[in-house]
Amino acid sequence: MELRSLMLNKFIPYLRLAPYALGVIFAIIAAVQYGNARHWEKRYIASEKTVARYESAQVAAMEINKAKVAQIERQYAAIAKKSEIDYEKRIADNRAAFGRWMRNQANKGNTSSTGASKAAPVSSEVVSGTETAIVPVADLEIVADAYAQLDALREWALEIGRVD
Repeated sequence: MELRSLMLNKFIPYLRLAPYALGVIFAIIAAVQYGNARHWEKRYIASEKTVARYESAQVAAMEINKAKVAQIERQYAAIAKKSEIDYEKRIADNRAAFGRWMRNQANKGNTSSTGASKAAPVSSEVVSGTETAIVPVADLEIVADAYAQLDALREWALEIGRVD
């Protein structure tokens, strides 16, 4: 027991320094904590700035996208209007050409009273050439209009395909 008391007696004079030692230890801990807090505060502020940059970039991209969509819609509207005008012009041209052809055929006396064109003499063989067809006159105008519509649709599709 005496040995223990001797050891305690050695440290007793230093006990008066214990409050100072504790103060130094707490000061070191506070300094480390302050540095750590400043580090994480800087990281948080940096992440907030990064988030703000991403959000502003997202808003800018949305505005650019809206402008691009509006531009494409204007191009589509212009193409549709042009195609409609071209289609109406083709229909008018085809009907005028069909009218001239009908008058020419009437002057030749090749139309019957039913409105159908006179069929070409058909041999016993099947006619398979692309230059010969037997079509009622009433259907010729429908075919001409359908061709004009198809041609206008093809032109419209090509124009739409060129839009970025």
